[in-house]
Amino acid sequence: MTAELPQDLPLDLAIVGGGIAAMWTAVEAIDRGLSVLILVQGELGGEQSVSAQGVVHGGMKYALGGKLTESSQALANMPGRWEAALRGDGPVDLRGASLLSDHQVMWSLPSVMSKVVGFFGSKALVGRSESLLRDQYPAPLQNEGYKGKAFRIDEPVIDPPSVTKCLAAAIGERAISVEWGRNARWLAADDGCSRIELSAPASGVTYRLRPQRTILAAGRGNESMLKELGIETQPMQIRPLHQVIVRSASLPPFYSVCIGTSPKPPFVVTTHVDAEGRTVWYVGGDIAEAAGVQRSECDQIAAAQKLLSETLPWLDWQGSEWFTHRVDRAEPFTGTGDRPPGAYCVPARRGDTSLLVGWPTKWALAPDFAEHALAELQPLSAAPVPEAMLNEFSRPAQATAPWDRRDAGILFTRPS
Repeated sequence: MTAELPQDLPLDLAIVGGGIAAMWTAVEAIDRGLSVLILVQGELGGEQSVSAQGVVHGGMKYALGGKLTESSQALANMPGRWEAALRGDGPVDLRGASLLSDHQVMWSLPSVMSKVVGFFGSKALVGRSESLLRDQYPAPLQNEGYKGKAFRIDEPVIDPPSVTKCLAAAIGERAISVEWGRNARWLAADDGCSRIELSAPASGVTYRLRPQRTILAAGRGNESMLKELGIETQPMQIRPLHQVIVRSASLPPFYSVCIGTSPKPPFVVTTHVDAEGRTVWYVGGDIAEAAGVQRSECDQIAAAQKLLSETLPWLDWQGSEWFTHRVDRAEPFTGTGDRPPGAYCVPARRGDTSLLVGWPTKWALAPDFAEHALAELQPLSAAPVPEAMLNEFSRPAQATAPWDRRDAGILFTRPS
């Protein structure tokens, strides 16, 4: 029976990668009636996507320099796109995902209060933010010692692992586990299109995929793929992060962006619940970037403790557990080291839309990535990928959240 299976498999779309961009694109493609196969080396949710804080940015954080930047404008429509998905309104249904908060709070340090009030009162931000009264402040700011100002911004925070779970369910059997260089490799076809050869692990049967379009959405894995294909026109850059995780039963919910003296926020906090039901703060922002990346785990924890203790000294940190999580953000090369403003998905070869390469550049920009990836792609294949072929490959597991990983840096307990 196995020998009778067809070896050449035409399909509309092959997606290489298992992160948020790959999964969102796959779900939208399936909704359009395309025959789709997702090739995943590793886990769904990958390294970057599951490490996101889950903030669906509308670009406000990137406007802290006093004006709406190209980055902030690229993100402006994303909250609405995600909120539609949370309602099940559209091709991507995230009704099963966990909405952690329907908004964030931007709060200022006292030293920048006049600047912040002027910024949020500008005409450019009318309707995008709301000044909060003292009794509306989140619990961590409900203290007479806090002398700054807080603003509500309608940027939802969604639990990344639950988003992965929803998208994985929608993709279903169309996602298969592969190992490049072992049971998956690239073939160059006569028509110039890149084909993929797969070997079934159990039977050894070889399948040659003939996709109408292939999308490289494998994060930092794109670099080795492009090298194997002999494509040097799409260089990549890595921007590392060194996030901090604080676990304590006394931590109140906090979804916030701290506003300091520099354009980048000193720290950004989201609140999550780990696998054992314990509350954690996941801390990013400037502390997790340049200087934070250079610090050891112990030094990064010490820096985070100092920063949080100085800005929120009234909170009880006794008995809290602190550890760190490193992640590399893969993006297209910009030449400046800065993050590209929007999702990036372009032909890997000039004038050839059969092979696209891209990075979402931001978790929130997954819908934008999918829109670019599927542009002008119409169903051509008459049949879906054969079920018998799919059954010869295993399904990728889902990635574990940083706060549930055993290898999340060093664990340090603050003395009582």
